[in-house]
This record gives sequence, C-alpha cells and structure tokens, in this order.
Amino acid sequence: MISVVIVQHNHAALTRSAVESLRARHTQGFETIVVDNGSTEPGARETAGALPGCRVVLNADNQGFGRANNAGAREAAGDIILFLNNDTRIPGIVLPAIEEHFARFPRCGAAGPRLANPDGTAQASAGAPVTLRTLWTMKTGHAAYGDGPARECGWVSGAAMAVRKDVFHAVGGFDERYFMYFEDIDLCARIRRAGYEIHFLPEVTIEHLGGGSQPGGLSPRVRTEYRRSQIMYFLAHGSAVDNLVLRLYLLARFLPQRVSRSAENRAVASTVVSMALGHHDEHRA
Repeated sequence: MISVVIVQHNHAALTRSAVESLRARHTQGFETIVVDNGSTEPGARETAGALPGCRVVLNADNQGFGRANNAGAREAAGDIILFLNNDTRIPGIVLPAIEEHFARFPRCGAAGPRLANPDGTAQASAGAPVTLRTLWTMKTGHAAYGDGPARECGWVSGAAMAVRKDVFHAVGGFDERYFMYFEDIDLCARIRRAGYEIHFLPEVTIEHLGGGSQPGGLSPRVRTEYRRSQIMYFLAHGSAVDNLVLRLYLLARFLPQRVSRSAENRAVASTVVSMALGHHDEHRA
C-alpha cells in the first residue's frame, strides 16, 4: 500500500484539488494523510479536516517542509510513502506503476515521476548528484532527464517523491534543520549513501503548478532560507572546493546589494553575507 502525504501551509483550495484529482483516479490500495502546517488562512485547517477519506495532522505552527512531512510519515501505514506537494494534480493512474517499480527493483530506495507544467512541458524533476557544477548547469537551462525508460539518478524532486518507508526511517527521514529547499536533495544523498538507488520514472507523469503555494513572488524569508539551505547542503555533501567557491560567489553577489535602495534586498543581502562568512549557525535545530 502507498501512503500519500500532502503538506499544506494555507492555500487549502490547492490541497482540495490535489486530493480530489488523486481520489478521482484511484479507489483503493492507498491512504491519504494531510498535514496542515500551521495555516493562518481563514478556513484552511477546517477545509483540511473536512476532506473525505483523509487523515489529518494539525501542526500548531509552520515547522518547515521536512518536519511536516516527517509528521505525516509517522502516521503512514503503507510500505511506500509518496510525498506530494499540494500544488500538484494527478492526470492519470500513477500509484500502481510506482508500486510495481519498487517491487521490481528492491535496491530502489526512492523514485520520482516526471513533473509537468499545466501545458505538458517538463519541469526539472530529477538529475545527477548535486555539485556546484551540476547545480549551475541546471540553473542555466539544462532540462530535467527527459523521456525514456526508468533510470538511476542522483536526486528526484520533493514535489512528488516516493520512498520506501523502511528506508526513509532508516536514514532518519527529512533533515528537519532545513526549513525549506534542498531537503529533498539531502534525503536522496543520504539514501544513496545507505546503499540504495534513486530512480527517475519518466513514464509516470504528475502535473505540478510550481510556485502555486507562493503567489506574488518570493518573500525575503524564502530567499534567505534558500541560501541557508544551500550552504548547509554543501557543508554536508559538498567538496572543500565547492564550499569555498559557493561562499565566494555569495559574497560577490550579495555584498553589493547591502547598499540597495530596497530595504528588503538590503536585509536579505546582509543575512546571506553573514552566513557566507560563517557568522550564522547553518546547522540550527
């Protein structure tokens, strides 16, 4: 059985749509667990509680993406956990194909489907193990692995990531020190380190709105958390050269922004520069 874990922080309408699309195409062999991560949107928590056929976990506040998913995973009864963003849609029958893949490949610890935009074009769903070089290549236009047979890769996106439950718990689940960003790549790295494989499943497609839970652009908090998580990931998994180059890059990019006319940009720049210089604790609990 597959346990589907969906985290929401506000935007309950997205959650409802994701659950409805899942249940419209699957009638058995799975359970759905919705984790409300301290929503402040009026009615969001009540909407989650009223979703048919769902078990609901209510967190008192926003504890971060990884921690919320861990809370859902603790409630999971299935052998496989599918972590699914609430801004996703299920366009077809996907759960049996995911289960079959894990049955065929016992060394597969985690797998991810092809993520598609609403117009059907591919998103960055999977890739090689993350180094500064591969991260830069992806940021400068490299598409995700394309169509074709399932294959081994370095990481799959946390927007739709299936993991064997025993493997997930054996490696400690999501590292809760990451508030958001890089927690999926970090989990994949630790699963590979434990001797399991990460597989990309291009024949399985899930629609991902992408940014649907953060309309209006990225807030200063989100921009800062991205850099905090990036630094923490490379400290844990990167080479000494990558760590040095990353910090030099961040200083070169953000030092000039400390005199920006925008107060928000100045605040973000000051925090990132401080982190790049090692003045912040990137391994905060």
